[in-house]
Amino acid sequence: MPEAFISDELARMSDARLAKTASRSLLGIMNVFTFLAERTGDDAHSAAADLTELGRWLATTPCGPRFKRHISPDRELHALVDGYRK
Repeated sequence: MPEAFISDELARMSDARLAKTASRSLLGIMNVFTFLAERTGDDAHSAAADLTELGRWLATTPCGPRFKRHISPDRELHALVDGYRK
């Protein structure tokens, strides 16, 4: 990742707020991620044994119509970074 991209992201995350969501899509994908993480954790040799690996694995999860262009969070991030570089 370009250093400038990381700096911009960190600056944007400095103001955090917690609130309820009205987005059923967001709630749905969070429930799917929770389900997948719990099922993966059943195997001691699975990605859940290491949270970084679990995060990498979940990033490859297809996310339905919300990500029509790039299908999964990891691909969407790569496209965002590529667009940032231009």
